[in-house]
Amino acid sequence: AVVLRDIMGSSSLLAIPMVLAQMTAPTSAATAVSSTKEMYSYWCTAERSEKPLCKHHALIAKMTATTDPEQRKALATEVKSLYTQAKTMSAGGGPGSVNPFAKDYADMKIAYCATSPAGAKTLCSTAASRFSPSGSSGSVTSSTSQAMEWFCAKESSELASKDSICKRASLLKQMRDATTTPDAKKDLLKQLKEHPAPAYGTTQAIYADFCKIKTNGELPLCTSLRRTAESKKMASWYCASSEEAKQGLWCRRSELVAKLSKLPFTDSSKAEERKAISAQLSSMMKPTPGGGPSPSKQMSDEISKAKKSYCEMHAELKGTYCASPNPP
Repeated sequence: AVVLRDIMGSSSLLAIPMVLAQMTAPTSAATAVSSTKEMYSYWCTAERSEKPLCKHHALIAKMTATTDPEQRKALATEVKSLYTQAKTMSAGGGPGSVNPFAKDYADMKIAYCATSPAGAKTLCSTAASRFSPSGSSGSVTSSTSQAMEWFCAKESSELASKDSICKRASLLKQMRDATTTPDAKKDLLKQLKEHPAPAYGTTQAIYADFCKIKTNGELPLCTSLRRTAESKKMASWYCASSEEAKQGLWCRRSELVAKLSKLPFTDSSKAEERKAISAQLSSMMKPTPGGGPSPSKQMSDEISKAKKSYCEMHAELKGTYCASPNPP
């Protein structure tokens, strides 16, 4: 998706397994955008201020607050530098590595939703840790554009940055227009520098609110939630199907991730346990001694095998989950 890839580029779904589901859904529902503002306040404390996700959020907030052209230009340069650093960190992680924005977002959402925050049902009740639409590039771009158009057409918003978000969406739409001349695109690119991509969590929240509307449920952007839920069922079935499956890299790693997700970030007594599990996860993804298939390749093969078996048992999923590319 255009807006998502502005921040992330491409990243492996293997790096953030689908078992990253929230433990307890709150009982009332505010908009995901509103809940995300509170989530950032909860998560982005002083000790995390230099983490990519929090730093980006702070920079976007500063750009929203100032009208000084020189200050906006300087902040835009910082944002661009942050994107470059994130891409370098992702590329340097080897096969199966994940972009730091995606990793930070998953960590933030798990920790926040584990507190069962009041009113955050829309944000926290989804099985997916993030929206990661798949499908043809045209259909994905179309549905993400629809989400932004829907958001920008709303009469009011809890976001102070709405004007900048919608200005960016408008510029991107013009960039994609086949009738836009090369010279006009150059001018549009200059304007885009003044309106960087929204904070990662903000984009996710807009998608969540958009996909909550029933008529949007079949759009490529929104079907990722159902695919993730079905993936979770498939994983549970496969990892319990045999001892061989249970001892496979994918199932062992998924089990550790599930344990990690249940350890609150705010509980200092669990710090050592979290550290130990994180070390195990890191060790699992190290290159195979003496060569051979990489851990990512092993996991991909296991998931493909599991999905093939699962889909053979569930003909009703032929046109939905089972039609999505492997790995799930």
